[in-house]
Amino acid sequence: MRYGQTLFILVLLMGFSYPAFPALALPTANEALSEMDWSDDEKQRILAGEFVTGEVKTVSDRDLSLSMGFLVKTSPDHLAKQVVAGELMKADPQIKAHGTISGDGSIEDFQALKLATAEEFLKAKPGNKLNLTTKEITAFTALKGKPNAEHKTEEQLRKMMLARYRDYRRSGLTGISPYDRGKGKNSEGKKDLLLASESARVVKKYLPSFYKVMSGYPQATIPDLDEHFAWIQYDLDGKPNYVLTHFFSAAEGDARIVVQRQFYVANTYNVMQSVAGFLPVKEGTLVVYVNHTSTDQVAGFGGSAKRGIGRRIMAKKLEEGFKQSRAIAEQ
Repeated sequence: MRYGQTLFILVLLMGFSYPAFPALALPTANEALSEMDWSDDEKQRILAGEFVTGEVKTVSDRDLSLSMGFLVKTSPDHLAKQVVAGELMKADPQIKAHGTISGDGSIEDFQALKLATAEEFLKAKPGNKLNLTTKEITAFTALKGKPNAEHKTEEQLRKMMLARYRDYRRSGLTGISPYDRGKGKNSEGKKDLLLASESARVVKKYLPSFYKVMSGYPQATIPDLDEHFAWIQYDLDGKPNYVLTHFFSAAEGDARIVVQRQFYVANTYNVMQSVAGFLPVKEGTLVVYVNHTSTDQVAGFGGSAKRGIGRRIMAKKLEEGFKQSRAIAEQ
């Protein structure tokens, strides 16, 4: 899974304005590292500029989870300015297109989304190759053999993603439709994201109101919640993928907390949620990052071994991407 660099850029992509968040009491850098169960030696390595990966308790048999700590030698404010200028976008060749979704959304918000190939969608069926509901599968396969099938498939993908965005925007996690895996089985991304949100013990301890937003959005909210919705089209190990993402954040002074939630992913994995804390330190910005990625590939027989292998691969790719993005941010 090569999406470490993509994740870091997407976490920062939208350049939040970071309004002040009343009653936010973020930990100090040392407290944050202690909360993540890093040893004194690991803390020193992180503050010396190393990337340190830690284990995070999995929330299901589909969960690939890990934590990471590292430094960026620039201030959060300067980092945000670089993001707004689009400098970090240049670091990731995987991102082919992206767009902002505003308000109730419209099909025009997705016009820049281009389907790389229609064949997989036209031949869609229940299973693990594509993440679709039974109704969505029927809508795509009905286009097979029709005039301009490829163009109509692209249009159908835009309509489907708009509908999923509206469902989530209206109902939050409960609005996420399941993926049809065949033989009467479904994969419930909403459950995986809820479990990931409820497991954020550090957020619960220091930011209880924000913690409630993670599980109860949009009914649960806070004043001046800074949020942004986007669709992203990118290549993951050469395979085209289409993602719906919700970014939301809060801040206290120079400190930030940012959640990136991928509530729809077309293939490869099910859903993803990352939580990143940006804490000012004398060396620049301490980044404390936790990722939960749900994938059926690590479930079932031999799941523990699969998750161990998957975690090592994900950690390596994340570190590669973070290093490239950090080099640009520190220029």
